[in-house]
Amino acid sequence: MDLFPRRLKYLFSFLQNAGTDGVTDEDEKRRIILVNTISMAICALLIIITPVFYTLSDKPDIIIYPVILDFLVTFSVILLNLKKKYLAASFTVYVIQCASIMYFGILLSNVVALEAMIIFLITIIYLIFKEEKYRRVCLAIAIGTLAMMETSYYFNLFPPIPLSYNTTFIMHALVISGILVLIIIVSKPYIKSNDTNKALKLANHFKKVFVHQVTHEIRTPLNAIYGVAQLLKRQIMLNDQFKGLETLVDQQLDAINNTRSIINNVLDMAQIESGVISKSEKEHFLLKPFFYKIAEVNKVMGRTRNIRIKLSIEQMPDVLYDDILNLHQITTNLLANALKYADKNSVVELKISGMSSKWSLQVINQGPVITPEKQELIFNPFVTDKSKYIEGTGLGLYIVSGKVRSMGGNISLSSDAAGTIFTVSLPLIEGNMELIKEEKEEEEMWDDLGHINVVLAEDNELSAQLLSRMLTQIGCNTTWVKNGLELIQQVGKHIPDIIIMDYHMEVMDGEQTLYHLKQVPAYKDIPVIISTGDAYAETRDVFLKAGADAFIEKPINYSSLIKVLKMHLHHNSQELLE
Repeated sequence: MDLFPRRLKYLFSFLQNAGTDGVTDEDEKRRIILVNTISMAICALLIIITPVFYTLSDKPDIIIYPVILDFLVTFSVILLNLKKKYLAASFTVYVIQCASIMYFGILLSNVVALEAMIIFLITIIYLIFKEEKYRRVCLAIAIGTLAMMETSYYFNLFPPIPLSYNTTFIMHALVISGILVLIIIVSKPYIKSNDTNKALKLANHFKKVFVHQVTHEIRTPLNAIYGVAQLLKRQIMLNDQFKGLETLVDQQLDAINNTRSIINNVLDMAQIESGVISKSEKEHFLLKPFFYKIAEVNKVMGRTRNIRIKLSIEQMPDVLYDDILNLHQITTNLLANALKYADKNSVVELKISGMSSKWSLQVINQGPVITPEKQELIFNPFVTDKSKYIEGTGLGLYIVSGKVRSMGGNISLSSDAAGTIFTVSLPLIEGNMELIKEEKEEEEMWDDLGHINVVLAEDNELSAQLLSRMLTQIGCNTTWVKNGLELIQQVGKHIPDIIIMDYHMEVMDGEQTLYHLKQVPAYKDIPVIISTGDAYAETRDVFLKAGADAFIEKPINYSSLIKVLKMHLHHNSQELLE
């Protein structure tokens, strides 16, 4: 019994979506559907209103033929869209309605002022036309139509059709109802879209909170593992009898670095989806040592399958000026991907070469050929091959692509039996040797700091113990407290040289504690280093603006922390007590 309604529903859907086949641009598709919907609504209103007017009017002929013409031209809009003549369809529905409104508005001025319909048409200009020039043309047509109608009303150029009071009331109600129907039809999708956007924003907020919490919870135990590995590595360097453990510790450090890379990729993905683009921070750096260190770190990953990394640098300046953090992540992700899919007992090549105003970074491996179909998708998120030795999130290449674009470059891929090559092309800006920040050897970084007093605020006992042990090894007198309130109480007893403080703590968190410290004149000059697994840029900005001297993320690289300590240390305890 419902066969006929189903056919009507199918017909309505077919007419509404006429011409959208093959259209991939969602905005363009939306405009086509809107034009078709407006055309069908106007045709339906003409079918409903015209018989009523024909029955009630003494002069139906003056209306019926223009209505038939209006109906045919308006319906032809759907046919134009069906033939992919989208611009012609939009102009046709707009111009014919302006002409019809002017005609019927003059003849029926005693029924209803159709200026409201002109105003409605003006509002939909921006919905059915994308380009500004077409919007201006249609706006001029609408204003011209409105001006002609007002002129006719003022000078009474065309007397309206005489209608009885009852007929005038019925026609008035029908016309007003018709305009309301059109307004509802046009506005309904945008109300739904607004509701959907609110839901999406809420979902994105919860997703960001989830990513924030999960990555923070992962960084906390990872910080302890990383701390143990770094202390073991130092013991091996100081004592030859532990040399046999070096390979195991290196593998542990490699696994930790790989995990950090995954966490950073997830955070980058969350930032990209939320529309946040990290600012590019360029600096001068030595080219060869930079890439040599990255290659050395990644060599450990390849040892288990006897894969070697070969680094070659040709026609490049000694110093580059570029975003060193982005460049490190690009190179690390590409090398990790190449090692993951390389054949056993093969060589992964990292080639750096200059080309006048450009330079290229190529990562080459011998492994399975990437098909053309896979190449089209490989830079999309969550594309990975779970059959290989090391599983991943499928975010690495997606993040690389975004980083490369943010640096003004491009990335390409070629894959055949000879090998797979990822090529990154970037602008070449030669750096200045005199502006390079001098870096000390790692052994020098661990020298004695002269018995400085450090207060460590950390709610995770294992992380605190490991960090305290490291600080003791470099000559620090460390006092550990579990939260911000205990920190303030400890500082009140004895002013330290420096404070290392976690962000997330019970009783009083890092932000509240920092605010309190900066309000007290005796404490405000104590250098404060914020240490946290919360690596979002906005968190960093909040603390730095609140007066923190430095921000170091977990898992903590001890060499980097020592560098930060030396940078901000000025023995405040003596200065403040004098």
